[in-house]
Amino acid sequence: MRKEWIIALVCIILLILGIIAGIYVYQINNTKDSNNLDGRKLAQNNSENNDYENIDKEQVVLSTSWSEERLSPSAKLVEREYFKGCNHITTNTRDLPSTFANCNIEELTEKCEGWQIEEFENDEVTLYREQDGFCDEHYLIKEHNGVLGIYTTDENGEETFKEDTDIQTMYLTEADLTEVRNGIEAIGDVELHSVLEDFE
Repeated sequence: MRKEWIIALVCIILLILGIIAGIYVYQINNTKDSNNLDGRKLAQNNSENNDYENIDKEQVVLSTSWSEERLSPSAKLVEREYFKGCNHITTNTRDLPSTFANCNIEELTEKCEGWQIEEFENDEVTLYREQDGFCDEHYLIKEHNGVLGIYTTDENGEETFKEDTDIQTMYLTEADLTEVRNGIEAIGDVELHSVLEDFE
């Protein structure tokens, strides 16, 4: 009876070894076929790539023209203006108008007559121009209806009322009140806000 068990055990071990050997041989053959297939694909791709060398230059230019830089609809527009009369440069940053979206630099140049393009990137464009006269950032702070009023001045010194502030003149010191009655000049938004903060 022991002999029968030993024979059965040997048969089972030989069966398992045969299965393992079969799997191993199958994988080796499959890998060779796969390598041959990859080699054939690589050779085919190389022959197709050689076909690109025969394309004329006009076709190459046309195929790459899609990659030129265009303005994104979410881009920013920076307008810089130099005013010769007051020797100031103003800068205004805003969202890009929809008419400029997806324009390349040539299309934008046509649409922005009178402006020079200083910088052009897909997310921001900077325009520049020079003008005669004064910029609109010459301010005069004066008393107006019991509060501090903001006026703009032009190259002729003429004042135009812009808006009232919430700063009441009755709380100012006599020295400040005298200064306000004569008018305090401020050039640019930064200086205007700085002067107004001094009174708050």
